[in-house]
Amino acid sequence: MAALTTPPGRPVAPPPPDVPPTPDVRAMPVAPPTPVAPPTPGVRPGTSEAAPLPSVPEWRRVASIVIVILLAGTAGLAFDGVFTLGALIPVVAVAAIVPGVVSYALARILPLWVSLAVNLLAWLIAVSATLFRTQALAGFLPSPASVRAALLGVRDSGKALLTTILPAEGDGRTIVLAHFLVWAAAVAGTELALRTRAVVLPAAPAVPVLAAAVVLGVSGPGSQLPTPAVLVGLALLLALVRAARAARTFVAGVPLLAVLVLIAVAAGPVLPFASNPYDVRQLVAQPPPRPLAGVSPLDQVSAWLQNPYRQLFTVKSTTEANWRLAVLDRFDGVTWTSSAGYLPTGGRVPADGDDLGGARDVVEQQFTLQKLSGPWLPAADRPQQVTFTGPAPDSAAGLMADPATGMLASATTTAREGITYQVISGIRRYSAADLREAVPAADQAALALPNGPDGRTPPQRARLAAIARKATAGATSPMQQAVRLAAYLRKHADYDVNSPPGHSYRSIQFFLTEAKKGTTEQFAASYALLARSLGLPSRVVVGFGPGKAEAGGVRQVLAGDVLAWAEVEFKGIGWVPFYPTPARSHAGESGDVAEGVSKQRQEIEQEISGDHADPAATPSTHRPTPQPSPRQAGHGAGTTWLPIAGAVAGGLLGGYLLAVTVLPPLRRRRRRTGDPRARVAGAWRQTVVRLRAAGVPASSRVLTAREVATLGVTALGTHAYEPLTGLADLANLTRFSDAPADQEAADMAWRHYANIDLLVRRKIALPRRLAHRLAPGSLLH
Repeated sequence: MAALTTPPGRPVAPPPPDVPPTPDVRAMPVAPPTPVAPPTPGVRPGTSEAAPLPSVPEWRRVASIVIVILLAGTAGLAFDGVFTLGALIPVVAVAAIVPGVVSYALARILPLWVSLAVNLLAWLIAVSATLFRTQALAGFLPSPASVRAALLGVRDSGKALLTTILPAEGDGRTIVLAHFLVWAAAVAGTELALRTRAVVLPAAPAVPVLAAAVVLGVSGPGSQLPTPAVLVGLALLLALVRAARAARTFVAGVPLLAVLVLIAVAAGPVLPFASNPYDVRQLVAQPPPRPLAGVSPLDQVSAWLQNPYRQLFTVKSTTEANWRLAVLDRFDGVTWTSSAGYLPTGGRVPADGDDLGGARDVVEQQFTLQKLSGPWLPAADRPQQVTFTGPAPDSAAGLMADPATGMLASATTTAREGITYQVISGIRRYSAADLREAVPAADQAALALPNGPDGRTPPQRARLAAIARKATAGATSPMQQAVRLAAYLRKHADYDVNSPPGHSYRSIQFFLTEAKKGTTEQFAASYALLARSLGLPSRVVVGFGPGKAEAGGVRQVLAGDVLAWAEVEFKGIGWVPFYPTPARSHAGESGDVAEGVSKQRQEIEQEISGDHADPAATPSTHRPTPQPSPRQAGHGAGTTWLPIAGAVAGGLLGGYLLAVTVLPPLRRRRRRTGDPRARVAGAWRQTVVRLRAAGVPASSRVLTAREVATLGVTALGTHAYEPLTGLADLANLTRFSDAPADQEAADMAWRHYANIDLLVRRKIALPRRLAHRLAPGSLLH
């Protein structure tokens, strides 16, 4: 090797008083390179990790594994928006703990690839024994069927969950995805913690699990667990355990981490985008919901009335209510059908998006099906949660719900007798003040009055419009029109269970103008058509009355209890039911008594119907909704930028944190590669960066390598003399000498850097190192 040289004009700085004088390297040959230390098992040669560092205490290894298991488990619990916690907790517990224990037991005796293979086999055994027991050998050993089911579940469950009303049913075909992701995160984090010296990297595998849970569960209910804040706290705790060199640093850091986590938990719900997170499902092309084929329930009304004592179902409820079966919103001129599409659900029924709120009575019901045919499941409107408690339909199909109407259905239409299920419904309470000023919704589909099959306008439409105007003459508001229309039908037609079926244009005209008697089918269908001719969006609902009370709070519902009514959609309120069918006990009388309507609702309708035509004659106590001023409107419009600004700020902050986390390791890796001369130069530049973190004013552009080494020894102590001076000599050789450098010299340079890095970590407290790592300067050096 060539002799060391010092750049002209640069005096050689004297060594510190406690450092022995350095002999003049120009007057003596360079010492042969220090023998290379034998490689550490599982560590790549030629890197700083192969340096002769002290072994990690066992308590740190165990503590790291425990924290990694907690990280994987916490990330898995973020799926609480996708599955219920009751189904999720045992799956996550197994998937987080088992791989951590397996990896810890194998890390010292087997190479990485063998450990990964064993973990894969352990995962197949675990899912076969827990999620796919019916397909496993002896109830726990993997079989071709259980392995295939597990792999197909991991592949297809994401797509299935994007088309399911959350929370999804926690069966093996869907929840296996959460099991697999948590298991993979636990394996990766444990192996990184045991086989590397990285501080925070073992926490990284939990991040994709959290991301997947957020993407799949943003539209689910969730339990509001502060998962991201807990994950950040656990990651910082992992860094503290793996990096703190003194007990006082660890003890001082734990309270600080607790405070940071509490701040994150408190600040999370008040972020601008926290209350209305963006649903990435809007970017996914949803498959069409499943329509239900079969006979319309409105066409079955007459058949049910002809066999009135047929037992259809029983219901146990403390509240008397009408049990809704099907909503029919599409009329083709001959019959009413439903445009509803059903999605699988684990039990939750989404709220009506058009309903802006209002008082609701929570009603619990338990149904047992008897002779009720068809796919529909009765429930009080509007269902919120459904749970099968008895023999349920085929789990491959499960429970389905229509998000728009809240209708419930099972995929099977046969062998339903004996099915038992519980429903929690929110029955809307209306007041005269709520309804009096209501405005019809702008729903063109619910206003459609189609032409005939030949494309011509049916002559009955004009006649029906005239009847509607006559029935609502003098009404001063849309709500008064709706109320008076129902009263008109109850007074001018009789209930007759023997009337012929049918609800086409011609049948309804005959019912209104000639027969003037019919079943609940004609009353409800007539109301819907007359309401549409007045500009009131309407639909038909088929259900049953409360039924006959029996012992134990159970009600027996018979076929003769069938009841049809109509609903009108109002802006900000949603669909309001109206009951045009007269009570059977009052058929033929002049009294206005409705079938299926409560006494309170009837009083409200009478109050609204009796309002004077001249609003000035009787001042209303209900004030119209005030229109916002331009200033208020502008302020409200400005607030829509808050989520965007919050998202941009969060994205910038996340990008910056990602950059300061990823770029320095990538730069260090790049400096470690290349030809030997470049590797030596890279080790020296990396050392200068580490010395700056220790507060040493090191600059390779202003000071010589020896001067930087002297300043480093002064800051780090005498233990830094040998690695710093040795690395400085190698840097001078590669910079000023024409002699070629070899791989041994490059490896030696990086071993010197590894020892210097260890001394810096011992010298500088963890908070100061984190501050230096997060500083913008870390992106430039």
